[in-house]
Amino acid sequence: MGRRLKTVRAVPLAAGLCLAGCTGGPPPPTLAVAPTLLSDSWTTQEASQGAPLDSGWAAFRSDELVRLIERARAANTDVAIARARVIQARGQLGVARSAALPSVSASAGAGVLRTSRNGPETLTGDHQAGLDVAWDLDLFGQAKAGTKAARARLAAANFQRDATALAVESEVARAFVEHAALTDRLAVLDRALENARELERIILIRVREGVATKVDSGLQTIEVKRIEAERSQMAEARAHARNALAVLVGDEAPRFELADGRLDALAFPDFRPVQPGELLVRRPDVAAAEALIAAADGDVLAARRAFLPSISLSARGVGQSLASGGPLQVLLSAGASLIGPIFDGGRRRGDLMTAGGRQVEAVETYRATLLTAMREGEDALTALDASRSRVALLSETIEAARLTARLARRQYVEGAADLQTVLNAERGLLDLEDAQAIAIQDRLDAAIDLYRAMGGAAA
Repeated sequence: MGRRLKTVRAVPLAAGLCLAGCTGGPPPPTLAVAPTLLSDSWTTQEASQGAPLDSGWAAFRSDELVRLIERARAANTDVAIARARVIQARGQLGVARSAALPSVSASAGAGVLRTSRNGPETLTGDHQAGLDVAWDLDLFGQAKAGTKAARARLAAANFQRDATALAVESEVARAFVEHAALTDRLAVLDRALENARELERIILIRVREGVATKVDSGLQTIEVKRIEAERSQMAEARAHARNALAVLVGDEAPRFELADGRLDALAFPDFRPVQPGELLVRRPDVAAAEALIAAADGDVLAARRAFLPSISLSARGVGQSLASGGPLQVLLSAGASLIGPIFDGGRRRGDLMTAGGRQVEAVETYRATLLTAMREGEDALTALDASRSRVALLSETIEAARLTARLARRQYVEGAADLQTVLNAERGLLDLEDAQAIAIQDRLDAAIDLYRAMGGAAA
C-alpha cells in the first residue's frame, strides 16, 4: 500500500516537470530604452538658465495660487482616488505575502450524545476543539513571484498618485492664470466700453449741432453694443473658470469664492529645464510605467511557476472531552502532500499567455509614456520662447496703437478725420490689448507646462 502511494504521488511530479519544460510561453520583451530617446536635444545653455524646479509653485510669487494648490492636494477627488488605489495595492501586497506564510485555523463544536442500552436514555455532553496548520513550501517560487508583482504594483500606485497630484496642481495653476487673464481682458473691455460711450455722447452732441450724421451715431451705437456683448461673453467665461477651480480644489461651485487676481500680480518663473535623461527619474508617470513592467515580469514568472508542482505541509490536532467527566483525548496528525498539474483544460497556458501579453503592453506603455514626456518638454520650451517673443512685440506695438487712437479721436472732434478712422484705431487698440493679455497668459501657461513636463519639484 505504501509503495502504491509513492507511485501515485510521483505521477503529478513527473507530469508537472514535463509540462513546465515543454511550456516556454512568450519570450520576455526587450526592456531597454532606445538611445535616441535620451539624446540631449535641449542645450546646456537653456538648462543653465531660469529658476530651479525645486522652487515649485512659489516661483509664481502668488500666495493665492499656493493656497489653492494646497487645497487641491488635500481635497481634490482625483488625488483622493489615487490615494485609495495605493491603499488597495498595499492590501494586495499583504495578500501576496500571505501565500508564503503558514495558515492556522481553529475550530470548536459542542453536541449531545444520547445513549440507551436496554434502559432509560442518558444524555452526555460532547465538546471538540481542533487546530489546523498548513504551509505551502513555495519550492519553485510562485508565491515569491506574486509578491514581487504586488510590490511593484504598490510602487506604481505611489508613482501614479504623485503623477495625478502633479497633473491636478498644474490644472489648478492653469485655471488660476486663465481667471486672472479673463479679469484683465474684462478690464480692457471696460475701458474700451467707457471710451465708446464717451464717443457716442460726443457724436450725439455733434449730430444736434449738425456737424455729424445719424449714420455716425448709429455706427457708434452698434460699436457700444458689440463691446457690451463681448464683455458679457467674457464674464461668462470667467465664471466658468472660477467653477473649474472650485471642482479642482474639491469645493462646491456655488459657494466657492475667488478674488479677482490680475496677471501683473504673477511672476514669470522661466523654470530651468532638465536634461532628457533626467525625465526617467523625475517624472512620476515614467516611474510608474517602469514599475508596471516589473509587476508584469512578476506575473509572467508566477504563471510559469504554476506549471510546476507544489509541496504543502500540514498538521492537525483535535481535542475531545466528555462533560460526564471522561478522559481528555488529544489526537495529532501531520503530513505532506505533493500536487502537480496534469490536465487543466489549458487554464495555466492561458494564464501564461495573458501575463506575457501584459508584459509586452507594459513595455509599450513605458515607451509611449517616455515619448510623450519628451514631446511635452519640447512643446513647453517652444511655447515659452514663442510667448516671450509675443509679449515683447505686443508691448512695443501697443504704445503706438494707444497714441494712434488718441490722435484719431482728436482729429475727429476737430473735423480732420471721419468716424471710421476712429473706429478702426480704437478697435485695433482693443485687439492689441486683448492679445497682450492672452500672450501673457500663454507665457505663464508655458511655464506651468514646463514645470509639469520636467516632473515638478524633486521629492
